[in-house]
Amino acid sequence: MTKHRPEAPASLSRARTLRGICAGIPFALGLAWTTIASAITVGQLDTFQNGTTLQWVDALGGAISPFPPTVAANAGPDGAGDFALRITGTGAVSGPGGRLVVNNIQARWIGNYTGAGVDGIMLDLRNQSAIDLTIRVGIDVPVGATGGRWVSQGIVVPSGSGWRTLVFSLLPGDLLPVDFASTDVAATLADVAVLRVMHAPTVSWVGAPQLGQLDIDNIEVLPEPKIGLALLVGSLLIRWLGPSRRH
Repeated sequence: MTKHRPEAPASLSRARTLRGICAGIPFALGLAWTTIASAITVGQLDTFQNGTTLQWVDALGGAISPFPPTVAANAGPDGAGDFALRITGTGAVSGPGGRLVVNNIQARWIGNYTGAGVDGIMLDLRNQSAIDLTIRVGIDVPVGATGGRWVSQGIVVPSGSGWRTLVFSLLPGDLLPVDFASTDVAATLADVAVLRVMHAPTVSWVGAPQLGQLDIDNIEVLPEPKIGLALLVGSLLIRWLGPSRRH
């Protein structure tokens, strides 16, 4: 099911147009760069327009959260007709559901990120919590594999932010180790088994207990910048979307 695009303010329409340009540049010029078979692919996009969570979950085994992720109708950045993933945290220090965190272990989001030319993750997010949130993306390997867990640099999203477009680099030099087992970022990027989005003020895999709510939409894979100036321009335009959507 595709997104319905109701009429929107000029600034938001411009942001959507540029986002389309950014997505189109790598596809038009770089389809041939993926030479290694991989589950994840550049351009992978979850919009939640089928009304389901698309297997984004808050817990990977164990107890079920009292407020698992849901899909909210008419809550996305496009307004009426636009669905968004809604994450709720209870703030409990122990037990399920206390943190603002969501994971995906489905085939479309795991595999050899390096081989697929994955450079980062872009998503739309709205902070509906009473405090500012620090959002990070994390990756982990299969149980028993080497490499360990790694997280992105944090992006602060103010309370009551409205919708913002966030870009998280997954380049090896930008990822941070979370514990003693985080030994080889290259090995992890070549064998990702978990993709995670969370509120984590400090470098952590589990995040921080937090009472609050955030909405997420349009989770998208960004390409490796190997196609010269065209991709550089596309990358800069993507990063320009954040401030343009705030107005």
